[in-house]
Amino acid sequence: MSISVNPFADFREECKSLLSEAVSNHEEVRNLGSSWIKSSLKRLEPPPNPQFGELTSSFCFEASRRLGIKPIELAAEIVERINLSSSKLVDEVKAEGGGYINFYVNLPNLASLTINSARHLDLEFGRVKAEKTERIIVEHTSVNPIHPLHIGHARNSVLGDTIARILEARGHKVSRHYYIDDVGRQSAIVAYGYKLLRRPKPEGKPDHFIGAIYSLTSCLLEIKRLKGEIETIKWTREREKLAQLQRSLDEWVSVAAELKERYPELFDKLLNAIEKVKDPEEEVSRLIRSYEAGDEEAKLLIREVCQICLEGFRQTLKRAGITFDSWDWESSLLWSGEVSGCVRKLEETPYV
Repeated sequence: MSISVNPFADFREECKSLLSEAVSNHEEVRNLGSSWIKSSLKRLEPPPNPQFGELTSSFCFEASRRLGIKPIELAAEIVERINLSSSKLVDEVKAEGGGYINFYVNLPNLASLTINSARHLDLEFGRVKAEKTERIIVEHTSVNPIHPLHIGHARNSVLGDTIARILEARGHKVSRHYYIDDVGRQSAIVAYGYKLLRRPKPEGKPDHFIGAIYSLTSCLLEIKRLKGEIETIKWTREREKLAQLQRSLDEWVSVAAELKERYPELFDKLLNAIEKVKDPEEEVSRLIRSYEAGDEEAKLLIREVCQICLEGFRQTLKRAGITFDSWDWESSLLWSGEVSGCVRKLEETPYV
């Protein structure tokens, strides 16, 4: 009993073999040159209308132009030379549509081959190996470690892991990477709030806890900034700008009320801590600069917060059977000096 990992590919190869043999038996076509014929015969495509079979060849259009005859005449001559006596998957071949050679599959035989193959190969059925295996990195998800994953992130996680699995099934050496964006303002904000709270142990799911700290800190910092800006310009005549700032402040105060209702204890602690700081924005900026410079205290703080959030991500992704081979930190690349090296090389080009 025959089995195949890809029955339709067997049908395609049978079509190519029949067509190649028929062309080799046509003296005028054979004289067009073996290399051109070989490359042209590779092109077998599904016809636009299934009533014209499962695969079609447009070989006769270019070949007939070179020979100075009508495509349909050449197609008919080639079809006459096709011998189906030993064919298992090709039921019929026709010259149609002005010069196309259309191949019709033997459905009972294809169905039998497909079912038998699926039964015997089980999960290996359909796993067509690549002609050349490669080392491939699939980077996906890569959500900033400042809040929980949501359904949009999960979509990319599933797509990325699916692509990785398909590539592995094809025989490629696949490495799954998660790019950790731990440099910049967002990571500094959540780390600053975490520090003001005296580095508390997570309550509940880790990424949800960090997400709460990020939302609260970001909101309270924005309210303090807006209040300061309003205080600065309230004695000026910039009424339009003042009104705009007041509207923004009202919106953020509304957000703060919702957050206080959800996280009352964390809210009060953070509010009290931030109110005691003269310029929290400057402290956040200083933390960003310190982290980018590789300051040990800043590194310990931000990495600690990120690791807590990433642990929550791992818990979520594990439920979907999604894992990573490498967690790549943006900061590690920055501290290595490679980023500066790339910038220097770019500056030497006319593109920067």
